[in-house]
Parts: sequence; structure tokens; C-alpha cells
Amino acid sequence: MKQKITTLLLILFFCVSLNVFAQENFEETTLVKNIFSALQNQDSKLVMQSLPTKEDILYIIPMVKAGRPNERVPEVDNILTNFKTEASKDFNEILRKGTSFGVEWENITLQNVRYEPHNDEKIAVKKGHIILICDSNDITFEIILRQSIKIKDKWTLMDRMRFRLL
Repeated sequence: MKQKITTLLLILFFCVSLNVFAQENFEETTLVKNIFSALQNQDSKLVMQSLPTKEDILYIIPMVKAGRPNERVPEVDNILTNFKTEASKDFNEILRKGTSFGVEWENITLQNVRYEPHNDEKIAVKKGHIILICDSNDITFEIILRQSIKIKDKWTLMDRMRFRLL
């Protein structure tokens, strides 16, 4: 019995330490750098660079089909068009909301980046919300990159972006 408890404690310690020491530095990811620069420069082209490529979509489709065989997967070109349209709308909405609250985009600073995992046990990819905590003119706010996915060691914007005052 004592040996089982010791083994269990060792496994628990290993899992906890692995999680602590394996944390990614999200501030250094291309996704965070691109989105932050896009906001600072009010340039949607940088947001478009953060979207998945056709190769990324083709890579992930078999995983989605394997994990959810009954789910209909749209054509790749339709997926890409939808991502571009929604990302452009979201970006413009973020700029509009921030400006209405007094955010001066060219003067924003990145205070911190948080990650909230939202993994799907049916699809073997790492995904979650990446949250940029920023401020400008004594206004603190978050830019939430919802359901971002790590594809081939690169974080990609796969869902909506949101603006939230803190």
C-alpha cells in the first residue's frame, strides 16, 4: 500500500512539474507579435498572416474527421474565405470598440499574455484562448484570441477575436 502511494505521488509530482516547466512563452509567439503589431499599426494584413494556410487546414481536416466522423467539414477554400471575412470584421470591431473607450492604438503596451487551454479530447491538437492584456491611456483591456490552435509548432488564429475592458 505504501509503495502505491509513493508511486502515485511521484507520478503526480512529475505531471505537475512537467506542466510548470513546459509553459510556453506566448509573448514570443508569431501569433501574439502579429496581432499586437496589427493593433498598434491598425493594419489588418498582419491579422491575415495569423490565419491558417491551406496546408494547415489540410493538415487538421483528417484529425477532425477522425475525432468527429459525423461532422460535415466544409471545403478548404470555403473555410479560408470564412476565416478571412470573420477575422477582418472582428479586427475592425476591436478597433472601433477600443477607440470608443479612448484607446490610442499606436500607444498600447502589452502587459501580459495568458493562455486558457480548451483542448478537445477528440482532436489531438493543442488549443485554447490566448489573451493579450494591454493598456493605453490608463485603460486596461484584453484582446481574446479564441480557440487558437497549435499546428506544426505554430500558433494560429482559428476563431473569433474579442475586446474586453478590465
